[in-house]
Amino acid sequence: MIDTLAQRTEIRAFKASDLVWIMAEGVKEFGLRFLPDEKIDELAQAREDNGKCITGLVDGVIVGCGGIDELWPGVGEVWIMLSYEVDKYPIRSYEVIRQGLLELIEHNNLWRVQAWGRVGFAASHTLFRHLGFKVEGKAEMYAPDGVDCLLYARINRNVRVDRLI
Repeated sequence: MIDTLAQRTEIRAFKASDLVWIMAEGVKEFGLRFLPDEKIDELAQAREDNGKCITGLVDGVIVGCGGIDELWPGVGEVWIMLSYEVDKYPIRSYEVIRQGLLELIEHNNLWRVQAWGRVGFAASHTLFRHLGFKVEGKAEMYAPDGVDCLLYARINRNVRVDRLI
């Protein structure tokens, strides 16, 4: 399929079933599929209840979902899970992910968002750079399987920092 600007994109509120679907169909990052179980359902429901998550679609197909876990006021950590469908719509997928992330950052008045990218997973590093994140450092053996990760951050200096913790 040719990726064109004529394709319809949509950003909508995240539903637990979106994450369950991606995990069952195959997570792009790891090339793994997960059988639905209680823990996955609980994780997905917690993400939906969080209220700071979105799902991106191109031509009615889920290309990814993601959100922000607020660490403290003004600072959040981004998570993104891509479906294999992202390969069919690379340009539009990027645009819908970017727009959704920007809306979450603005809506939640965040001045710093950060994300982790596994060393060796080049697509995540490319995506974070295109989204305006910069590398801040390397965390050795950070991932659950002992893989090193890079910490990325995106700073919004236009947000007034007037809250004390």
